Amino acid sequence: MQDAKSPDQKDQRRGIQSVEVGFELIRRLSAVHGKLPLKTLAERAGMAPSKAHLYLVSFQRLGLVVQDGATSHYGLGPTALQLGLAAINQLNVVDLGREMLPQALEETSTSISLSVWGNRGATIVFRLDSELPVPLSVRVGYVLPLMSTATGRTFMAHLKEREWIAIAQIEDAARPGLLAQTRKELDGIRELGVAATHNQIHSGFFGLSCPVFDSDNTICAAITALGLSNAADLGPDGGIATVMKRVSRAMSETLGATIK
Repeated sequence: MQDAKSPDQKDQRRGIQSVEVGFELIRRLSAVHGKLPLKTLAERAGMAPSKAHLYLVSFQRLGLVVQDGATSHYGLGPTALQLGLAAINQLNVVDLGREMLPQALEETSTSISLSVWGNRGATIVFRLDSELPVPLSVRVGYVLPLMSTATGRTFMAHLKEREWIAIAQIEDAARPGLLAQTRKELDGIRELGVAATHNQIHSGFFGLSCPVFDSDNTICAAITALGLSNAADLGPDGGIATVMKRVSRAMSETLGATIK
């Protein structure tokens, strides 16, 4: 039996080469802000202007491309927009987590969770456990504390305050001063793209969390690494943070977010 090909290997299945060649024009248009003249577009796609023009005529008929009447420059058309929106609508952040988070598990050797924001706060909806021990209470369906977890702080940093203030006030009543202290850290969490806590809910354990954004650049989930504090570099440029930020960025871009 033949070994399965790796994703990096070129797909050798039969296809229509002219479609693949022509689609390079669409790919180049999607990579710029605004429209391009024919000569520039053809050059970037690696083809002669006369050949590019033939493809563009067909793409215009399909609505994939439009031509500006004043400048004759080309840009993406309404069909391209509809296809992009349809692709985004078919994506599900939990399904995406199942696909992409195993890599984070492998690279960090920590347990990995995916949480979304619910009416009671940050809720774990998917989890992968490492070989290291983790607290039994942190399972799918568990609603995480807001200010004493990396996941909760990630949502605080990226949601409107009205979304979380009621929960924060309840927690602050139990631990006066916690809200004021947490507020001071939110700008740094947004700037670094990562939140970290240790020895908060469970002694000896850390949490390190990164946001996942949707096509509106709104936080739709948080991915979090959980492990033993004495064996981890929790710095924003440490190994675990680097992996988690890379995976969260890839998930966000797949969901249509624009990451600076």
